[in-house]
Amino acid sequence: MSETVVMLDLDGTLIDTSRLYFEGVPPIVRRHLGRSVSRRELLPLWGRFAREFFAYFARQTECRDPAVVDRMYAEFTRFYLQHHNTLSRPYAGVEEQRPRIRRHALALGVVTTRPSDRSAPVMEMGWSQEVDFFIWGDQVKRSKPFPDGIDLAMERYGGTPGARGIYVGDNVHDMAAAKASRYPVLAVAALWGTFRGKELMDCRPDRAFSSFSDFARWVVTQQE
Repeated sequence: MSETVVMLDLDGTLIDTSRLYFEGVPPIVRRHLGRSVSRRELLPLWGRFAREFFAYFARQTECRDPAVVDRMYAEFTRFYLQHHNTLSRPYAGVEEQRPRIRRHALALGVVTTRPSDRSAPVMEMGWSQEVDFFIWGDQVKRSKPFPDGIDLAMERYGGTPGARGIYVGDNVHDMAAAKASRYPVLAVAALWGTFRGKELMDCRPDRAFSSFSDFARWVVTQQE
C-alpha cells in the first residue's frame, strides 16, 4: 500500500466555483455600495474568504460600517448555497480519475478554507462520497497560508511515521501551506484551475500540472 496521503484544495482545484463569484458578488456590491465591479477587479482577491471580497470593496468606497459587510456576506452566502450546484462543476477528469488516485494512495481527501456551514452542496456531489476525508476551514485555528489543515490531515490519516503527503492547490496560499507543513508534503500547482498562473509558479511548487488527469497519472506512476 502507498504511504502517500493525497490532499486536494476544493474551490479552483476540484470544482470550478468561479461563476458563483462572477455572477454573485457584483450585483450585491452594487446594491449595497452603489459601485460597479468588473471581473478583472475580482481576480486579485481570488483564494480569499468570501467575506474579504466585500470588506475590500467596502474599503474602496470608504464604507466603514462592518454591518454592511455582514449583510453583503450573508446575502452572498444565500446566493452561494442556492446556486452552488447549478453554477459550479467538477473540473475535467475529477470524476473519472479520482478512483485511480484513491487506489494508489494511503488516503485521499480535501483540505479547504471553506467553512463547514457551506459544505452541504459539496456533499451532494457524487464524487464527494468517494473520498476519505474533508478538513474544513473552521476545523483548524489558522487558515492557509498556515499549514494547520494539512498537518491535521497528516496527523489523522498519515498512518505511519514514514507517510508523506501531496497537497494540490490553485493559489499561492496553497503552496505556502504545503511548504510550511511539519510533515514531508509536496506542493503541487493546479494550473487547470488558477487565474494567477505566473504567481503560482513563482512560488516554485514541487510539481505543476495543466490538467487533473495529468496529475492523476503522475500519482499513479509514483506509487507503482
